[in-house]
Amino acid sequence: LIHNPMVNGKLLSQNVNFIVKDADDTKDFSQIKDGDVVILPAFGASLDEMRDLDARNVKVVDTTCPWVAKVWNTVHTHQVRGLTSVIHGKYAHEETSATKSMCETYICVKNLQEAELVSDFMLNAKEGDGKAEEFMVKFGKAASPHFDPHKHLQKIGLANQTTMYKKETRAIGQLFQRTVMKRFGPDLINDHYYEFDTICDATQVRQDAV
Repeated sequence: LIHNPMVNGKLLSQNVNFIVKDADDTKDFSQIKDGDVVILPAFGASLDEMRDLDARNVKVVDTTCPWVAKVWNTVHTHQVRGLTSVIHGKYAHEETSATKSMCETYICVKNLQEAELVSDFMLNAKEGDGKAEEFMVKFGKAASPHFDPHKHLQKIGLANQTTMYKKETRAIGQLFQRTVMKRFGPDLINDHYYEFDTICDATQVRQDAV
């Protein structure tokens, strides 16, 4: 609904305003006044944004989708287990930006082709061969600031942006399972890979219908 111009127009006519973004793609909260009601959308908000709102004299109505919250719980589990969160999603998307804020170490892959690049690095890259630099040219904007592919791809967990294709997320998960088994051996897969179903069935149903 948030992408529906008719719905957005109706909301605007009822004095429901939308937070705009600055030139650097950050949300401009200057229009929020004391006593306002702030509605968090279905794809959630980042930790910094929620902390900012908590410090203001406003009423926050959180409509974050339970499936999105499920993804956040999953990446939290990754961090507790010392895993890097591999997020199947678009790194600049609102939902994925919120998910990234819940992670200490992450990398985003937008499709199976990018996941294959990660898999190839895990299997074939060696310290000092220059592949890490090439890798970060590709994924620098999609990874946490301190990301080191040699270090942070030893143990990984998979999560997803809930609006991505269900079938592709599953294919990426299967790819990483094979990769980890080949790299570390089948007996150690549970030490190096974690996956929990965070796929939103409603998204796939709608995509199939289209």
